[in-house]
Amino acid sequence: MESDLTVSSLPDTMTGPGFDNPQRARARELFRRVINEHADALSNSSSIADRVEQWICNAPLPHRPITESVLSKEFGVGRRIVRQTSRILQQRGVLAPRRGGNGLGGLWVTAPSLGETVAKAADELRLDQAHNVLNEAAHWLAPSLASRNDALSEMVRSLLRFQGVRDAMPAPDRSDNLAEWLANLLLGKISVSQDRDIFLGSLSDISSDYGVSLEVAVEAVRILADARIVKVRRGRAGGVFASASGTGCALHVANAYLATQRVSTADCREVLDQINTGMIELARQRRTLEGLNRIRYAFVQMQQANNGTALGTAWYSFIREIADMAANPLMHFMARALASSILMRRTRSAALPDDAARELLSASVQILDHLDDACQAPIVAAQSRCQKALENYW
Repeated sequence: MESDLTVSSLPDTMTGPGFDNPQRARARELFRRVINEHADALSNSSSIADRVEQWICNAPLPHRPITESVLSKEFGVGRRIVRQTSRILQQRGVLAPRRGGNGLGGLWVTAPSLGETVAKAADELRLDQAHNVLNEAAHWLAPSLASRNDALSEMVRSLLRFQGVRDAMPAPDRSDNLAEWLANLLLGKISVSQDRDIFLGSLSDISSDYGVSLEVAVEAVRILADARIVKVRRGRAGGVFASASGTGCALHVANAYLATQRVSTADCREVLDQINTGMIELARQRRTLEGLNRIRYAFVQMQQANNGTALGTAWYSFIREIADMAANPLMHFMARALASSILMRRTRSAALPDDAARELLSASVQILDHLDDACQAPIVAAQSRCQKALENYW
């Protein structure tokens, strides 16, 4: 199933006040915080890609493709930035190129199927090697899905019962776009390595080793960096390294699936509650001094926030540290997929009012007490209080 994007269907142009405002900017910031685990756009092209993806999540399905010349005009940038944006959106799995005449050639919005969405997540999470992770996630989530029969529950069930084997990566063709060709080669090198922090070389080394220009090497690395597959370190010992957590592309595909299937944010929130409650319990069972210290530090950042909005954004780091200590990558992935979808489609305010922030902080105190083994803390109620504090705003 595919749909498309047209110039005439762009809402007052993407750069106009009808599309971009403080509320939508906040939604993108929080989306990046959940997807990338930080709030900063990696580049101008990544920032533009976020805005296009935001439009896709919220606009009716359009009927014509978008061209790179349209993106250049809409955002007032040159072709080089537009090409990078185009490659990033294709890497994320939300746009696909199509050749054709009569105005049909260009970039088309893709609606990932259930199988494509599950396969992408399973491949990046390596679920074929994670049976204990699957069984543990099923213990917490399967009972809550028993009465549900919709696109969201099917996605979760399919992930929980995944038993496939990852397909071998097809050999990239150099006749394709050079940046994509190089990105695929680097991805292949990473995928066959057991080391998740391998050094790929400096940008000039990559350019020389693969016989491409420095500009092509930069574009290929930016494609992979946006998908959180690689990271670039500056300085004398810097260069391009494989990232320890590379689920960025799968998260974007899951987000596109939820949006195009019109899964409601209320349904996302209901399942997210179950996942977060399960991860809090797992974190309590697996608590370590180091993990607790990281969670306490994130909580202190909430306490020291200058206003309600800063406290609310710090809460996402707090819940992420809990998820890290829970050590179930599938549950963490699903939580991030659902949270990012909610934020991109539900955010109603740029600010979080102080009264909502105080409720969020109070509920987080209960969660922290529970992690410290105070069994009397009503953990399900505390998790629900966190979501209720956010739901009218973010």
